Amino acid sequence: MAISKVVYGNTTLIDISNDTVDAGALLSGVSAHASNGEAIIGTIATHSAADVSASGSVVSAPSGYYATNI
Repeated sequence: MAISKVVYGNTTLIDISNDTVDAGALLSGVSAHASNGEAIIGTIATHSAADVSASGSVVSAPSGYYATNI
C-alpha cells in the first residue's frame, strides 16, 4: 500500500493526494508518484537530432518532440 499523506501530530508534512501527474505527462524513464502514492514512470518518447529535418527555413520535428542531446 502506497502512502500519499504524512501527518506528524497535527502537522501535515507531505500531501500528494491532490497531485495530477500521470505517466503520460512525464518523459520516458522519469519517475514520480501519483496522487495515490504509487510510483509511476513516464511514457513520453524522446527523440534524437536524427529525428529532426530541415528544408530551407522550415524545420520539422516529430509531434511531442523532446530532445535527448541538447
